[in-house]
Amino acid sequence: MNELIAGYAGRIGFHVPLEPTIACLRQLHEAHLYNVPFENFSMHTNAERGLTEEALREVIVDRRRGGICFETGRMMQSLFEEGGFDYEVRLGASVSPRGPATHQVFVVTLDGERWLFDIGYGARGPRGPVRLADGERLTHPALSTKVALDRGAGAPVWTVSIQEHAVGSAEWQDIYRFVDAPVEAADLEMAHFYTTASPNSLLNKHKVASIPTPTGRLSVRDGHVTIVHDGTSSTSPVDDEAQLQEVLGRHFGLTVPLRDLGLER
Repeated sequence: MNELIAGYAGRIGFHVPLEPTIACLRQLHEAHLYNVPFENFSMHTNAERGLTEEALREVIVDRRRGGICFETGRMMQSLFEEGGFDYEVRLGASVSPRGPATHQVFVVTLDGERWLFDIGYGARGPRGPVRLADGERLTHPALSTKVALDRGAGAPVWTVSIQEHAVGSAEWQDIYRFVDAPVEAADLEMAHFYTTASPNSLLNKHKVASIPTPTGRLSVRDGHVTIVHDGTSSTSPVDDEAQLQEVLGRHFGLTVPLRDLGLER
């Protein structure tokens, strides 16, 4: 086990043998989701350094930061490869607002069954692997997920939807769709470039951090903090950079430089 894999496993508190089983896959998903926030406060600095093992180890392991789907996905790939998992990468496109295919997810095959594995969507993403079968649901007290298959012209397309019980939602909301076809390295590189460089990218318009909790989620978006807990939701503004740094440290375990906070001066 190399330094990157050992460091990342320790970062997410994963201390059981890596083996290609559904039990291990579920443990990997839960360990990452509840320990590494989705966040883009230093996205541009990270993008300049690239998705190398050295850069990712420094950011996510040594500095204990979070990341966007491409960064956390590359870390998870290292564990998949170490554990001998059969996986492929897919790119999902946001449903609302509609956008290009820039969300990295995995399709993992175990004993002939295929599973959606998504740790990069943030606190409103799936709470575990979801079996890829039309109408399949993953039920969780805070947020449930279902997948629907469209076998129209071309490659099959999966729609991923959520029902957020933690805010009392009775409706299912479509969050993204992905074409069920392998993604080339160049496609992944272009999606990463768009996300970090395009002025139309949502992650270039908003500063965000989010992490799920067993009963809801914690989120920061453009200087506002939202706490969702057991059916209630409250949002409050952050007054200044010092308070934002304190919030990110207390709720997310993040130490973010002042230059990356993004508050209006």
